[in-house]
Amino acid sequence: MSLGAIVEAVIACRDVGASATFHTRAFGLDVLEDDGTQALLGVEGVGTGRIRLVPGEEAPDPRLWDVGPRLLGMYSRDLERTTRLIDEAGGRSGEIVTYPYGAASLTEAVALGPDGVWWTLPQAGAGHRPSPALERDPGRLHGELHTAVLVPADHDAALAFFTAGGGLRVLFDGEMSGPPFDRLTGMPAEASLRLSFLVSADQAPARMEIMSFTGVEAADLSDRPLGLRRVVFAADDPAATAAALAEHGGERLDELLLRGPAGLEIELTRAAS
Repeated sequence: MSLGAIVEAVIACRDVGASATFHTRAFGLDVLEDDGTQALLGVEGVGTGRIRLVPGEEAPDPRLWDVGPRLLGMYSRDLERTTRLIDEAGGRSGEIVTYPYGAASLTEAVALGPDGVWWTLPQAGAGHRPSPALERDPGRLHGELHTAVLVPADHDAALAFFTAGGGLRVLFDGEMSGPPFDRLTGMPAEASLRLSFLVSADQAPARMEIMSFTGVEAADLSDRPLGLRRVVFAADDPAATAAALAEHGGERLDELLLRGPAGLEIELTRAAS
């Protein structure tokens, strides 16, 4: 009775075709399905960490720290090449920064893509989390979707929703502040952020992160009709997991569909056997 990998992250788009072009050019994703209205992108042969593009409504771009489903993440083997590809595809990438992460360090960049979706782009290397796309192709630049990131108004309540309700495990939970993070996120010098990285039992991609900020003026954009709107989780027992999430604050929208923290829709599907 627990959440597994994120099978899909659903992005509401201004223009599905233009968004598909961006994601294939910037990240080398394959178009797995396209019916002329919506498109499914991912890595051929990898069943999780996919992106579904659907039509959305116009809305201003958010700031990184505004409340709502805010970021998606993808591993890169070469961040300089990745940021160049993002900019050439029409996105806007930030500085590549190395910063302390637990007992080690992490090199990462943040970029803004179409539809107001922010991207977190960690450098793949020794010790990175499982990525079937990278592990089976040593020449591949990017993995499948690595993570989906939520910026809630109440960090602890969101953490309880996914751990006590969803059965995910906290791999990292820490406060971050100072010049490396100011440069990475664009947050004011006096601000700080808290990051909780959550994984399923097998740490299969994609995974869930919760990020919150102090010292910033954040707008509540949890109902923004553009950008990341839904994640589709695999679950060993979808009905029981949906019930547990409802008990921990999820709003039932359908039998296996709930609205969770910061307006994120959570759809459950049975894990592949």
